[in-house]
Amino acid sequence: MSPESEVPQRGRGVDPIADCDRRPSLAGGLFSWIVLLVIAASGLALVAAHLPPIAKKLGLLAVAYGLLVGLIAAWLTQFALGFRAPRRLGMAIVLLVAIAGQIGIGVESYRLDRSEQERQQRSDPKNELARRLLDSANEPSDPKSRATFDELRRSFRRPGPSFGDYLQFRVSGIGIQSNWTAALFWGAEVVLGAVAASWIYSRSLGWPLSGRALAG
Repeated sequence: MSPESEVPQRGRGVDPIADCDRRPSLAGGLFSWIVLLVIAASGLALVAAHLPPIAKKLGLLAVAYGLLVGLIAAWLTQFALGFRAPRRLGMAIVLLVAIAGQIGIGVESYRLDRSEQERQQRSDPKNELARRLLDSANEPSDPKSRATFDELRRSFRRPGPSFGDYLQFRVSGIGIQSNWTAALFWGAEVVLGAVAASWIYSRSLGWPLSGRALAG
């Protein structure tokens, strides 16, 4: 055998046709993985939103949801044919999906809470009777009495609590009374859960988050 045949020659290492055939497969695998992950994270978010209030511990639910999303993301890689995503891209996708899922949990939990409050108000006979009396009553002619009457009528027709009120209510047990502070607290929970998802996803695929791995 000639020594020249053992020396790799320039231009022979990559087959352009094979490389072009490989790219759609890799892209398709990444897309399939994202679709499966979004479906799984959405289903998990619905389950978490419908948990009883006693199970929705502050901070703990966000971290638990994030860890489950990260583990599911790592597990789903085996079902995505040709899947191969760069470490940082995969972690970023898991991070974003976890954030979106936790926002969905918050919105759905707020919708359920508001529906329950409206149901209780409709089922209260005193509220229904007071509403009917106010609707059928004539407005007083005295300006001061009319203002009081209008305020009383608005109190019965006032829409339910806002999303900010819901966030404040869920943290009222730890002394937070401001809607802005409650929103910041919820945002911190969302970020914490998303970081937990990205971290466990990286660890499950054998990608350490320190030293030389961060530079890769």
